Amino acid sequence: MKSLHVLVAEDEPSNAEIVQVILESEGHHVTICMDGARVLELCHQQNRHFDIILMDILMPVMDGLETTRHLRMDPRTREVPIVCVSAKASGSDQEKGREAGCNAYVTKPYKRRTLLAEIRQALVQTGRLAAEESIERH
Repeated sequence: MKSLHVLVAEDEPSNAEIVQVILESEGHHVTICMDGARVLELCHQQNRHFDIILMDILMPVMDGLETTRHLRMDPRTREVPIVCVSAKASGSDQEKGREAGCNAYVTKPYKRRTLLAEIRQALVQTGRLAAEESIERH
C-alpha cells in the first residue's frame, strides 16, 4: 500500500474531519486548509509536496475551480491530481470541474468507498500509482 500526502481544501470543519478520519485510517497524511488562496500558498512552499488534492468547489477567498485553474497553469503543480468535491451532483457541475482541470469528481456527503476509489483512479490515471497498487490497508 502506498502512503499518500493529501491536501484537503474544505471550508466546512465537519466535512474536513470526515475526510481526515477516512484517509488517516488508511495510513495517509492529511493537510487541511480552508480556502483556495491557502491551497496555493501551501503548494508553493519549498520542500512541500502533495500526491493529490481534494478540492472543495465552494470556498471563501478563492473557490475551488479558480484555484484549480491556477494550479494547472503553474509548472510546479500542473501534474498534481485534483479531485473536485461538491455537494452538487449535476452533470454540468462535473463538466465545470473537468474544464477547470480536475481529474475526478466526488459528491458530498462522503462515502468512504467512493472517495477512496476516486482518489485511487485519479492517481492511476495520472501515472502516480500503478494499476495493481492499493491506497487502502487490507
